[in-house]
Amino acid sequence: MTRYLSVLVLALLAATAVAVPAQAHAELKSSNPASGAALAAPPEQIELVFSEAVQLPDGDAVTVTGADGTTLPVTQVHAVDRTITAKIDTAAAKSGAHTIAWSAKSDDGDTVTGTFSFTMTVVAQSTSASAPPSAVTPSAPVSNAPPSTTPSDSGGVPVWVWILIGLAVVVGAILLVRRKPESP
Repeated sequence: MTRYLSVLVLALLAATAVAVPAQAHAELKSSNPASGAALAAPPEQIELVFSEAVQLPDGDAVTVTGADGTTLPVTQVHAVDRTITAKIDTAAAKSGAHTIAWSAKSDDGDTVTGTFSFTMTVVAQSTSASAPPSAVTPSAPVSNAPPSTTPSDSGGVPVWVWILIGLAVVVGAILLVRRKPESP
């Protein structure tokens, strides 16, 4: 019986020794403009900050769609460490709700995607030749929380902790059984 229990303990130790923690995907932690932000002018740049280092995906990393369904031109998209930045053409911006669709490649090679919205009010430019064009000032960076569509970390106990606790209980039970004197 003790051989059987010893083999069981060794098998459990071997199984937990090679267990590799699951690799999490990158999550969007913050953005500028923020999700739900109301801007008085179009942002010149979009900034997306992730929970881990990301790379640009095979397709478009950032797409900005206006309320009328038109897509704003996005240029100079870069991924550096945990941040993706992109320039947008502010001349094409119109007032209303805008949706940013983003895509990023995690370190494990999987692509993560998401969307969030913001609104902006753009001052109408005069078509009269005598009136000078109105100046559009860039918006100040907006401090924000993660978009509500981004899943948050559950904060639960990692799986490896539960495995170690289970292993300790099994080893403790085996030692307890071995210590009991056998009946004559």
